[in-house]
Amino acid sequence: MGSWFKCNILRRKAMIKKFNKIIIASSLALALLSSCSDFLDRNSLVGLSEESFWKSEQDAVMGVNTLYHANREFTNSIVIYGMMDDFTDISYQSFATGLTTGVFPANAGFYLTSWGIFFKGVYRANTALKNIPAITMSEAIKRRSMGEAKFFRGYFYFKLWDYFGGVPLYDSPINVDESYEPRNTEKEVYEFIVKDMTEAYEALPDTYDASNKGRVTKWAALAMRGKAHLWAKEYAKAAADFKELMDKSDRKLLADFHTLFRVAGNNNSEVIFDVQYIAEQGHGIATDRNYGNARGATTGSQRTRPTPQLVNAFDMEDGTAFDFANYTNAKGEPFNPNSVEDWKDEVSVRKLFEKRDPRLQQSVVVPWSTFVGRGGVTYLYKFPVANTDPNAYVPVWTNGSYAWRKFVETGSVYTLQDNMPQNFPLIRLADVLLMYAEAKNEALGAPDQTVYDAVNAVRKRVKMPDLPAGLSKEIMREKIRHERMVELAGEGQRYSDIRRWKIAKDVVDKVWMTDFNGTQIRQRGFPDHYYLWPIPQAERDVNPNLTQNPGWE
Repeated sequence: MGSWFKCNILRRKAMIKKFNKIIIASSLALALLSSCSDFLDRNSLVGLSEESFWKSEQDAVMGVNTLYHANREFTNSIVIYGMMDDFTDISYQSFATGLTTGVFPANAGFYLTSWGIFFKGVYRANTALKNIPAITMSEAIKRRSMGEAKFFRGYFYFKLWDYFGGVPLYDSPINVDESYEPRNTEKEVYEFIVKDMTEAYEALPDTYDASNKGRVTKWAALAMRGKAHLWAKEYAKAAADFKELMDKSDRKLLADFHTLFRVAGNNNSEVIFDVQYIAEQGHGIATDRNYGNARGATTGSQRTRPTPQLVNAFDMEDGTAFDFANYTNAKGEPFNPNSVEDWKDEVSVRKLFEKRDPRLQQSVVVPWSTFVGRGGVTYLYKFPVANTDPNAYVPVWTNGSYAWRKFVETGSVYTLQDNMPQNFPLIRLADVLLMYAEAKNEALGAPDQTVYDAVNAVRKRVKMPDLPAGLSKEIMREKIRHERMVELAGEGQRYSDIRRWKIAKDVVDKVWMTDFNGTQIRQRGFPDHYYLWPIPQAERDVNPNLTQNPGWE
């Protein structure tokens, strides 16, 4: 986030280790402050209480900055699951099972951790919204801070709504004895989110100076309001919000797709809302460990891996679908993807990945492609894996594994395995264009030119041909869904997509995770009740008014 974020890291070492009495205090050591000038001159914060906080503009900014940290906390907790794409058909979890196999119990810590982070964020937002109005401070900063708090409260409730359905709505910081409310309906939560995002949109600026890069803008609020409308199937409203963003914001598609997912692409023209990181212990992101591979500078573990289903979904460069049934090997014979021997044919395997959608090799490391790894060496992914060749790419999983190229740094510039300075995009313009196309297509009897234009803009960036004219609403729907799968792979969007489209059971349940040569690893599971997460049992034990989602009793 520019100097605003970096300065905070330098100050952190001088901050006190213990804060008491207020929820904000637990993360002030990580707060994102707006200037470096006077922090070390502050009075000791030992014994800080709510009565001595919320007195100055700096207090207001610090309090709001804890919301960014709560959001980062959730991102950190799920990056090991490929931003949860591991729970879909396009990637899989190398180690853990849980949600991938359909056996997570209602008392699993995963659900409780997520619920706790979101409601912690809601509490912090409510505390800021209660206290900031009384502070004597710059009206512009006050307005912005209130807008940020409204945005994050709405954002955390969106995540709760997406994963858990109806949840209790709190619009003020509550005491423990006030925290026994029953669940509101999903419609009520949706309306609450829309109200917060509308008020955030009206209060937030459209851009910031370099020292405040990474703060939420009005465009992030508009995108999230449109997303809430889309999730609620209010298609005309969603399309209108996305269209306004497309027409009025300064966001532009970045020319180079691969740069979006590297440190060099931080704070680019396409990102609308992201989580910011720097290369310092405790303040980076663990993408290089979990997405990364054994030949990378930090020796990643490939905890998350792309599936053959994803790789096979990338079309040919002329826009036709890739299909093994239409593919012959270098000798003109059928290629059997479930035969280990066929995968040993270098010439034929190279041919498999030629003339494909460029996003394939910009997103995934495939056999006989190269990867610039440790020491700046260009490694070649030979298959069978050449373990003894010093110039060969050696994945963690050697029996037939694809690996992520997305979010994996090359060379040896960064060395902290769990602390890469890679900002993680949560909303970017390509996502908005595809959500607009989806909403508009669903609102109409047949797709109009604006639907084509939005999808084609995403495809043109990687030099894929335009969609053919004359598509029906149903076929366009499938084209948009396919485009979201290949464009947003590894970014965590598909898990919510397949659940809201009600196709998750069809594409996940009883499907085998396999190596690219067909070797079975484990079978997936997606029971009917997995469309919503369970209300954490520990929360129900405390609040008996919380009813459980169907199937989790």
